[in-house]
Amino acid sequence: MIRYWPDKQGIDLNIQISNLFKKIYLKLNFNLYNTTSHLLSIDIVNSYFKKELFQIILLELEILILDVIELDININDIYALNQKILIDLISKSLISCQQIFKIQVTEFYNVNNKFSSIISSRRIRLEHRLLLQNLLVYLVFGSSADTTNLYLFPDSRIPSKHVEILLDNVVIQLGDIIFYELMACNKSTLQLFDFLKGHNICRTTYISARSIATFKNNLLWYNYITYYFKQPRVIYNNRYQVWIFSSKGLNSQYIYASREQDIKLLSHLQFIIIVLLELQDFVTPKLQNILILLSKVCVYIIRYLISNSLKVLLKSISILIRTKS
Repeated sequence: MIRYWPDKQGIDLNIQISNLFKKIYLKLNFNLYNTTSHLLSIDIVNSYFKKELFQIILLELEILILDVIELDININDIYALNQKILIDLISKSLISCQQIFKIQVTEFYNVNNKFSSIISSRRIRLEHRLLLQNLLVYLVFGSSADTTNLYLFPDSRIPSKHVEILLDNVVIQLGDIIFYELMACNKSTLQLFDFLKGHNICRTTYISARSIATFKNNLLWYNYITYYFKQPRVIYNNRYQVWIFSSKGLNSQYIYASREQDIKLLSHLQFIIIVLLELQDFVTPKLQNILILLSKVCVYIIRYLISNSLKVLLKSISILIRTKS
């Protein structure tokens, strides 16, 4: 039986929110290692740090929900300010992380909301609606308040499991962004090595400067490839990658999301990838038909040549036998 998220504010919504957050907190006791082939910046840290970071994000998210309710922010304000709200959530989570682990780094974004990492800045700009906007609307106002039709559920009947997936996703992805920013603040490999070892948060797999340098380079390369090449394809296919907690570890899957607006935010290189995908969709079927036709012609020619060759050979043998007789 499918359980649906409450469609309006009230006691039922409050109970569902409370139960949902309790469930996510319990999930933090699961295996927190990445079980996919996709790279996350938090793959380099141990489970203890991940758990603490995820708890910080959950706590800051709870505070955010209370602030939205207390300040009587309406839905239109959330739509207009969502990106700033998300950046503020990341900033407060980072500050709390710094205080708990006594991490001393410079401010990771400036007054223009520019992250120290270009990838993080562009990622927030491109995905802030999917990361937080709808989830915040569901948690504060209920499912009926969502008018974006981002996920195309009929009659605004949002399954509770969907809201749970979105909450899982925002916790894991914000954790990834926050630690990526911490890594970006440590410019050199030796600085990153000292940072990880000094705070005792590094996984035992990465116990040398060489292994950390390899991870950092692989992560940087993966993020650029994902952003410039994989992301346009995902957007073009109206898909969104979400991260979820599972008993086996961190997992990811793709869900449907209406992303026509995101196409307008793509960079020139990303847009070129979209154009190439359209050309591929147009050209590939025709090339397949041409190849099929050519293969049929080749098969016919080969069969014709073999058939004629056999006829000539048999005729020659027949003539040879007659002459001998």
